[in-house]
Order: sequence, then structure tokens, then C-alpha cells
Amino acid sequence: MFKGKKLLILGANPETANIVKVAQEMGVTTIVTDYDPQAPAKKVSDISYNIDAMDVDALYDMAIREKVDGILVGVADPLIAPYQKLCARLGVPCYGNEETVKAFTNKRHFKETCKKFGIEGIPEYAIDNKDDIKFPVIVKPADSNSGKGITLCRSREELDSSIERAQKESRTQTVLIERYMECDDLSIYYTIVDGQVYLSSLSDRYTLRTNTSATPICVGDVFVSKYYDEFVKNEHPKYVKMFNELGLKNGVLYVSAFCEDGHFYVYDPGFRLQGGGFHLILKYMNGFDQRQMLVNFALTGSMDYAKTTGGNFGEKNDANMHGKSAAVVWFLLKNGKIANIKGLEFVKSHPSVDFVIDRFNVGDEVTPNMLGTERQVFLRIFMHCKSKDELTAILQDFQDRLAVTNENGESLILPSLLSVM
Repeated sequence: MFKGKKLLILGANPETANIVKVAQEMGVTTIVTDYDPQAPAKKVSDISYNIDAMDVDALYDMAIREKVDGILVGVADPLIAPYQKLCARLGVPCYGNEETVKAFTNKRHFKETCKKFGIEGIPEYAIDNKDDIKFPVIVKPADSNSGKGITLCRSREELDSSIERAQKESRTQTVLIERYMECDDLSIYYTIVDGQVYLSSLSDRYTLRTNTSATPICVGDVFVSKYYDEFVKNEHPKYVKMFNELGLKNGVLYVSAFCEDGHFYVYDPGFRLQGGGFHLILKYMNGFDQRQMLVNFALTGSMDYAKTTGGNFGEKNDANMHGKSAAVVWFLLKNGKIANIKGLEFVKSHPSVDFVIDRFNVGDEVTPNMLGTERQVFLRIFMHCKSKDELTAILQDFQDRLAVTNENGESLILPSLLSVM
């Protein structure tokens, strides 16, 4: 069906490389572009360029020369805006328009958009009224991702340096100062197919603080959330209305939220496939592959790729996971150089494990500037099980067998999901 079709994919990080491979399996000729000549996705793509994916003019000229049939954005928030602009210039399908890109790639615009539809954001303080702030607060860029530039600020003395750090990571120099939430954390994931809005998953998100100033970093998501019924009844209709009124017809959207005293407070959107790999859980639990659906959309204008949706996405999509449990489990490393890794093959071959992404090898080093961000993630495990009790038992087994040590034999693995569930 797609033999001979050319797909330009913006970005070339390791997570985007997996999209490239899926497109190739569908018969597509892939083109990847990124300013880094050694970017991982370039190693697997059919064609690659060293064009900065933010340079729309250069991308346009290249796309015309290559006679590109479609465009897709990889796993990178900053590239969503140039993706939309490039698609508009070329006249090819794009799952975002100017309004949705603005709303779902900037935390400030996201909060303002959600408010119009009765979706609450985290209470925040004005940057001009620093003396009115009640600490602790989270200081963060309005338009960054992966934990970059985010600081837990506990006092007025720390505030100015926290703001400066956030501004350095913001493309627009925009900073949010929000109440520090100490409550349950959720991951909300939507799929939109030809104008129909589907809640695809709702999971409880667990985090670990690696130092006193950094924002907590995720150690895993457990499906299905204990707030599933409450969310579907009270919040889901608001999202359907918002997406419909914004003209969102196809695509995927991830939303982070807190839940406290019956209120859901959103705080971070992701208008793309997630590096955390929720699409992999959906593939193994519900039988459809969002990567294939997005490739199909880029080349046809529809997310309904029958080979993975069966022509009736609504029947396959079940946010309740057919009554079973699933999890994305992260193992984090502390600062140090890796001398030895044990137990990884046991995890990869376990019958409950569907997929594993390991990001470090012996000889690699976790440096201080990686701490508090996703760059300190050693392992992501995508798994399924019959119940949460079974999940707990399996995680204990993994924790007992996995070992990452430095040259002195000291463990580099931080406490896992098991310690915070």
C-alpha cells in the first residue's frame, strides 16, 4: 500500500528511531532530518539530512526536491510547531492546526485553553508578585519538556535562581510559578480518530525525588488508575468538548494531572507520541499500534489504519485494559560510571515483559547535570499482568536480580517503583 511513498520524519532521537522502523515495516521510504550528524534515528533511516528540524525554509526546499508524500513529527515537543508550518506549506496532512499547536505545546496556553472548558490547572502565582508566594513552589519553563529547567523552590532566597534556570530552558523566556502539589499523580492519554475522541489509557503515575531541589522524576505508571471511574464520569466529557471545539480530528495527546480532594489539576500536555512509550502498552494490551496509525495519517489523512485498528477502532480501544493490569516501569541511576550490569537478560526474557528500552552500557556515566531529568533513566520496562498483586511480586523479583554497579562495586540503582507504590 505504501511502497514507494516517502515520509519525512522530523527529529532523530532514540525514541523517534522506533517510529522510523515501524514506517519501514509498512513499506515506506523514510527520510530523517536533524542537526546532529550522529543522531540515532539517522542510523536506521533510508535517507537522512543534517538540516535543523526547526528550519522550515530549508526543510521545505528539501521536501520539494525529495518529492515527499507526508510529514510526521518525532518524539520532540519543540518540533511540533515547525511540523505544522511545514505541513501547511506543502499541503500535506497535519494532525495539528495553529490553535491546537499553540494550546498543546505551551504550558501557559494549555492552562488557559483548559480553563475555558472547566478543566482545572495547578494554582499559580504571578511572577511580578514574589512577596505573595507561599512556598514550596514549582518553577518551570512554559515551553520545555523532559524535566528541563524545573526546580522545586522552598524559599524566597531560592526563587530568583530558579526563575533564571527556567528562563534559560524556555524558548519564549516564559516562566510558571505553581503550587507544589503533594498528592496523587495521573497520566491521561487520548487518541483521536477521524473526529472521534477516545480515552485510550488512564494510569497512576509514581515519582521519586532524587535531590531536594529537582522536580520528582517518574519511576513508573500503573494501569488502570484508581481514579478511572471518577475521571470518565466527571472529566472525560470536558476533554471531548475541548477537542471538538478546537477542531482536533486526528492525533494523540498526553496530559499529566494531579488529583486532590476530587479535583483533577492538569499541568503538562504532550501533543505527540511519548518517550515514556504509552503506545507500547496500548499495542500489547489492546492490539493497535499508534505509530502505524500516525504513519497512515501522514500519508492518507486518516488515523484509521485498518491493519492495526481492524477498521473499528472503538471496539479495540479499551482504557480499562480488559480488566487486566499493566505498567511502564522505570529504573533510574544515580551519579557515577557504570562498571557492571547484571540481571538485564532475565528482565527482557520474562513472560510478563512485552518490551524493554535500555539506555546505558558498561562504561557510560551518569553525570550530575542528568539528575532530576529523564536522562538518568537506565531502563524502561513495558509489561502486563493479571493483577496489581502479581505486578508487585514480579517487580520484587526484578529488583532482587537487577544490579548496576560502579568500579567500587557500589550500586547505582535508585529505589524503584516498588518503593513508592
